[in-house]
Amino acid sequence: MKNLTLNLRAGLTKAALGSLLITACAAVSAQQTITVGATVPITGPLSLTGMQYFNSLKLAEEDINKAGGIKGAKVAIVVEDAQASNSTGINAFIKVVQERKPPFVFLTSYSTQNIAVAPEVTKAAIPVMYAGGANAVADLDNKWMFRIRPQDSTAATAMARYVKDKLKASKPGIIYIQNDFGQGGGNAAARLLEEQGAKSVGSESYGQNDKDMSAQLLNLKNKGADVIIAFVYPLDAALLLRQMKTLGLKMPMMISSGGLVPATIQLLSPSDLENVWGVTDAYLAGTPKGKDFLERYKSKFGSDVDPYGAAYYDGARLMAQAMNAVGTEPNALQAYLSKVKDFQGVAHVYSFDDKRNGVHDVAVVKFRPGTKDMEYIETITVK
Repeated sequence: MKNLTLNLRAGLTKAALGSLLITACAAVSAQQTITVGATVPITGPLSLTGMQYFNSLKLAEEDINKAGGIKGAKVAIVVEDAQASNSTGINAFIKVVQERKPPFVFLTSYSTQNIAVAPEVTKAAIPVMYAGGANAVADLDNKWMFRIRPQDSTAATAMARYVKDKLKASKPGIIYIQNDFGQGGGNAAARLLEEQGAKSVGSESYGQNDKDMSAQLLNLKNKGADVIIAFVYPLDAALLLRQMKTLGLKMPMMISSGGLVPATIQLLSPSDLENVWGVTDAYLAGTPKGKDFLERYKSKFGSDVDPYGAAYYDGARLMAQAMNAVGTEPNALQAYLSKVKDFQGVAHVYSFDDKRNGVHDVAVVKFRPGTKDMEYIETITVK
């Protein structure tokens, strides 16, 4: 300001002074940091996938800043631990919004937390991206919430189609974790199977903290199930698959994406994965962009990445595109994201529908005999 005052005294016109001030402000803006919030389960039982998108968001932050940031400003993604309860997830969101005043926040990949925090998202009036699959989240019709993974009905439709048409099952049984995600997926699968003439012989559920699902599995066996469809999280998926083998159950299992993440597979042996199929958000090794992301993630973090991580990486890159196009004003960002079509990410091509669901396909995979290696079967698109 001292130099500006001296220049003014030297006879600069008001117009020239205005030009100097604009230039100075632009320089300051280029040096500023845009803070983006994220609520991530980095401790507790949900951290198996949480650390995947924690790392992926940090990788995206690095790539965005290397590419010039947001109109010259750096991006900093600030994380609050959402742990494994709805109340903690809500408090994490409130804290990051009140303390950091971000124009954008990433929520967790757990539907129960997404639903619980939705009223606070409305109060904050800023766009968020989330990865919980339950249809119930989108059914809230919260204009600020954008989903970056397939919704559960997409996965359920693909699972139902595959067990009916390819596995030729006529008596499917269903088991699911008892929450919005599991119950929503299980009910959708039962309805879709009945529509296709393969009515479920029964559905069983278990609690998030349950360690023994033997009774539920045996109930399905005794009802004549010739395939089991499972909607699971990572830890319970490992328990379920191990107990299938301990009980000597030989029917195929079609498992949801939570049972296919690296954190789950590490807990299992090849024999636990015999006769196991599944639907996963994306088969990353099948495309050049996906394969490059896999390799870069492993090189940086020393472990394999899963599609949850890829979704958050893509979401951050899409956020950066939106901010570079329209700035950081929340209403402008919301309007821009609502119109996104055919954004090419490392995991998917993203196009948001009228409920702000951005992904409409899943990949079917199975495990090669005697190994823990996934084999791509096909991609199923659900419109």
